[in-house]
Amino acid sequence: MIIDSHFHTLSMRRKGIESLPSDLIGIDVGTDSGDAAERLKFLPSSTKVFGSIGSGPWVLDSRTYESPDREREKLLNDYKTYGADAIGECGFDNHWKYGSPEEQLKLFMMQVELASELDLPIIIHTRDADKEILDALCSSEFRCRGVMHCFSSDTRLMKAALDKGLFISFAGNVTYKSNEMIREAAKAVPIDRILYETDSPYLAPVPMRGKPSNPAFTEYTLEFLADLRNEDKDNLKMHVRDNLFRMLGRDDSVFGPRIS
Repeated sequence: MIIDSHFHTLSMRRKGIESLPSDLIGIDVGTDSGDAAERLKFLPSSTKVFGSIGSGPWVLDSRTYESPDREREKLLNDYKTYGADAIGECGFDNHWKYGSPEEQLKLFMMQVELASELDLPIIIHTRDADKEILDALCSSEFRCRGVMHCFSSDTRLMKAALDKGLFISFAGNVTYKSNEMIREAAKAVPIDRILYETDSPYLAPVPMRGKPSNPAFTEYTLEFLADLRNEDKDNLKMHVRDNLFRMLGRDDSVFGPRIS
């Protein structure tokens, strides 16, 4: 059983990774409205692979971006046409500074509202934007379950996210030597709220760092987290499996509904 709470099938294929593990449980994550039709062609129906739809902050620099209302319309069309198990990824990114802070906030809160309306979890992206996501989480308008994906911040943000009922997911960068802050958060997350991921094809964990990542690499991250937290690896994996299904609001005996 391979568990990967966050990967990108289309980006993986562009890196030459054309197949998913047959025993994969995880989420193929959308990055902008309109990508669902292409992604679904590659999602196997024989595994517990779920799918999301969403628009990350990078769409603000796209030629096709018009407004949050128009983006909402396109996401709803994707949902009605293909279905979805989550909204996202979406959020804030001050590393690349897409659009303006105001535009990032409007785009994110539109998807928070959509997730609440559709009773779906939200997949949150945040990079160098702790203040922005903290302000959004503390807003009375934030009323949905979900996950902080590729968590790369400190325990203060982690605790705020946990207080909102969110799950915390760690990617391969938790294994990198310079990321002690992330490891401190990974040690402190309750076992019933922790997830792990690859963000494939990015952020391959040690010892595969530098190579295009794929969902099977979560086994390295799992082993690292188990050692870090002084927990049994198999027990941690089963908790992560249960956490993923709880986050999705799915019975683990059911294969969907997913994008299909």
